[in-house]
Amino acid sequence: MALCLQQVGEYLQVAGEFSDQCTGYALMTANEYATTPTFAALFAQPEPEVIAAAFMAAMVLPLSLWLVAWGFGSVVHFIDRRSDPDAVHIND
Repeated sequence: MALCLQQVGEYLQVAGEFSDQCTGYALMTANEYATTPTFAALFAQPEPEVIAAAFMAAMVLPLSLWLVAWGFGSVVHFIDRRSDPDAVHIND
């Protein structure tokens, strides 16, 4: 558990466990430090698998929506042609 340190003169003194009310420094173990996200981690290059998954999601969604819309339009066009056989269809 991280500890809260306060500066007393030239020395640091433990003021209890680290919380939101701590106005000093945080003393962490090596394991806590290793698992704490840092500012540099925000700008680190992601793994290739993450990039590939994001690219696939960005491509699959629009193509899937287009395919569904195309299929729906084909069905509507087919039904429209069957409902009025005497009409002249220019786009056939």
